[in-house]
Amino acid sequence: MHSLKPLFFVPCFLLLVLIAGCATFPQSESAGNAGKNKVSLSVASLLKFEDIPVPSGFKLLDKESFAFQNDKSRVALLKYYGGQNAEKVLEFYKAQMASFNWSLVNIIEYDRKVLNYENSEESCIITIQPQGGKSMVTVALSPKSRPIKPEKMSSKEYK
Repeated sequence: MHSLKPLFFVPCFLLLVLIAGCATFPQSESAGNAGKNKVSLSVASLLKFEDIPVPSGFKLLDKESFAFQNDKSRVALLKYYGGQNAEKVLEFYKAQMASFNWSLVNIIEYDRKVLNYENSEESCIITIQPQGGKSMVTVALSPKSRPIKPEKMSSKEYK
């Protein structure tokens, strides 16, 4: 009978540890504590490009990102992940991009938020995708497109 006691107490002990451990998991943002989390985002200290801000605390996903730059142009697709909700990230970019000399062209909002910016030579599209209480930010940078000139068609091609 004495050999059955350890077999009984070990699973009970493990169950107790599991239940106690679950109580220490972080809670998701709820209506009760949403008002407490009114911290504004600041610009990260290290930037991939000095004129494209990234919210502080967001990490570059190296394996999902690329960047090319030479003396004439820049092209990049940069992905970042961080612990702020999409609305706060949207407000961050709306406030910060103008101070880095980017002009807002438009904003498209659906399940994602897409902000289109341009400066004199480049276009920058910022996509913010909510992931729980966190966000995935994709920054697509390219030279500004030039108007496409229609090809002249001869009168023979109209017939």
